[in-house]
Amino acid sequence: MSAPGTVEPMYQELVMEFPYKHSTGETVGRFLAGLKEQKTIWGRRVSGLGVVVPPMDYSEADGSPAGEWVAVEDSGTVTAAAIVREPLERLHPFSEPFAYVLVKLDGADTAFAHVAKGDLTRVKVGARVRATWAADDARTGTLRDIDYFAPID
Repeated sequence: MSAPGTVEPMYQELVMEFPYKHSTGETVGRFLAGLKEQKTIWGRRVSGLGVVVPPMDYSEADGSPAGEWVAVEDSGTVTAAAIVREPLERLHPFSEPFAYVLVKLDGADTAFAHVAKGDLTRVKVGARVRATWAADDARTGTLRDIDYFAPID
């Protein structure tokens, strides 16, 4: 019982949601559509940086507008790798060991961040990898349309 003139604290459990859709914009939208519809990785030529993947609207070097679109290969060279041997549920994209990688795709001048699976003893700087694509009916227009990169000879 509370003292006269005081009010007991009141509590209410409440769930608030703010559903919204985010527009990817013209450049990222075209990149993601290429993954989904064409199984093609698109980059864009920008001043001072070469072919950038994922593409940008402008050059971070001098602010000039981006130029031509360039289809790059779905294979490339690992420039950085971090092996995750014990993935954590709801934190990592896989339940089995995998690696976070930066891949300089053939035809690109920048590295692309993604994941690698397969023989992780071969996933290291300098290793060659190739994209493993999601099934045609499973691609949804996200970076996960590339399931992962796998080591190649």
